[in-house]
Amino acid sequence: MQFLLSCNEVNDSSSHLVLTCVLRHCCIFSALFLNFGQCFFRTMNFDDVLRQLGEFGTYQKWLYVLLCLPAIAGSIQVIQAVVFLFAVPEHRCAIPGFANDTYEIQNNFHEQLVNRSIPMTSGYYGDDKYSRCQLYLQTNTSDVWSSTRNVTGPCHAWVYDQSQFISTISETMDFVCEKKSYASHAKMLGMFGHLVGALINGPMSDMFGRRPVIICNMFIMVLLSICLVWSSSAPVVLFLDFVIHTCTLGQYLVCFVFGMEIVGPSKRMWAGVAMNLFWSAGNMVTALTAYLFRDWKTRQLIVSVPAVVFAYLYFIPESPRWLLKHGKMEEAKRIVANIAKKNKVKIDPNILDEVDIKKEEVKQEPFWNLLKSSVMMRRMIIICYNWFAVGMAFYGLSMNVSNLSGSIYLNFFLFITVEAVAYISCFVVMDRIGRKLLLCISLSLTGAACILPLVPVLVSDTPEKWAINILAIVGNTCASAAMCAVYTFTAELMPTTSRTFGMSMSSICCRVGSLLSPYIVDLTMYISGRFGQILPMLIFGGITILAAFLTLLLPETLNKKLPETIKEAEMLGTNAYDEDVTDASPVELIPLEPESGERAGETENNNDTREKDAIF
Repeated sequence: MQFLLSCNEVNDSSSHLVLTCVLRHCCIFSALFLNFGQCFFRTMNFDDVLRQLGEFGTYQKWLYVLLCLPAIAGSIQVIQAVVFLFAVPEHRCAIPGFANDTYEIQNNFHEQLVNRSIPMTSGYYGDDKYSRCQLYLQTNTSDVWSSTRNVTGPCHAWVYDQSQFISTISETMDFVCEKKSYASHAKMLGMFGHLVGALINGPMSDMFGRRPVIICNMFIMVLLSICLVWSSSAPVVLFLDFVIHTCTLGQYLVCFVFGMEIVGPSKRMWAGVAMNLFWSAGNMVTALTAYLFRDWKTRQLIVSVPAVVFAYLYFIPESPRWLLKHGKMEEAKRIVANIAKKNKVKIDPNILDEVDIKKEEVKQEPFWNLLKSSVMMRRMIIICYNWFAVGMAFYGLSMNVSNLSGSIYLNFFLFITVEAVAYISCFVVMDRIGRKLLLCISLSLTGAACILPLVPVLVSDTPEKWAINILAIVGNTCASAAMCAVYTFTAELMPTTSRTFGMSMSSICCRVGSLLSPYIVDLTMYISGRFGQILPMLIFGGITILAAFLTLLLPETLNKKLPETIKEAEMLGTNAYDEDVTDASPVELIPLEPESGERAGETENNNDTREKDAIF
């Protein structure tokens, strides 16, 4: 009132100054009102909607389980191909001219016949075994008993040990001797299928939606896994194995992304663990079916045909987050309304109109900016090598289970059991000791467990088989923990603007390591003697030990804010980063700061007060 009275008392020559004064105050009050309103009516992102719906309500739980169940079928196809389908049983050359020859010695006459026909070679543990690829050449074709004991030649028929397998693909197609590399090629193509599946399914699910990509991958995987039973040529088998692995990893990754998109922020870590546990459940089913059904064709049908139940995937909804991002508002509203109904919560039907999908998108910096930084380049090299080592050790040790002594089924069951325990323990320990220390310890123990089998081999000509088996199991446990830790550690080291590029490069390095692991494991087919069996583990051990030491050069990320830019990522691990960067997480909503507006308003008020003093 006093201000208005003062304005009424001014002369006409100052009327334009009075008008200016009033307009400036109106602008100030309007700005303050708008700033105040933004605090209450700010735009939302989809995570805000999930908080109102329930971060992990009844609807999300059911849908999440339906998305996790296909991981069991995928795990079965992958693991049984890696461990059982292309396993090469113990074998030797078949005696020419004897149709009823078997690997097991039938009687004394059969033993004498084998001794006269097949030379002896050194086995893994210093024991003598019949040759796998050589037999004595007969000097008189009419008399099978007359042979030259020092002249050998390659054989073209084999008999296989059926104590563990009735049949495998490698046995059926004789992937031995000259063709022994075929088994390695098959496993390598499976790992290459993982790489291709990761590269093509991500962009496809972003373009066409999560649901159609999941359905197509599952349909192709089930169809080809059944067709594999009637495949009779090696090229066809290798091609089908490649496509099956491609579709398997593709549907797993897209289901994982879909599951994360329907779960609230506070529940995502445990949701990710649960998906891995479903994969481990598939491994256990594989162990059971492999033990009960020793013929590969029978087992392949038994594990493939029931997967038709996943036809229910046709009836699952599309990801509402994807629909919203691609402008399909009405369908997204319908799905959100259904979620609210099943979760028994009431929300505004038009709540999605308030969601600003642009806030979900992360601004990307050119990847070459990351490589231009000497600090980030050094860290990228270390991280990529860590992924290479983890991928090689994780998949290599799983494949190497067929080279261990004892029952392959018991060894494999122990491997997958400790793997599941490692996943759970990793997430319990990670927030206590830190990512860097957990990864370093896991890699160090993996390397130690792989190198220590050298001790019993050096000490004794007949080393204790159980000691080598236990060390292999310990190595697999630590490799599983390292695989779990390196995912989180890499995501927290990379800046938000280049995190996708960093994770993609790391994943490619992991696949390169897994591609090489079959050939390292199958060195046992080329190198005989007691050192032959532990050679793959020695290679895995040396690579992982080096990775553990390199990890010490990386900064710790526990309880640190995720770096948003390359500059912030360079500062990570320094005191300057802790001082300059707040503790607010960049993945959370960025709150508006009305204080800045109020300070601006106060500045304007002070300026206007000085102007009024000058006027009046």
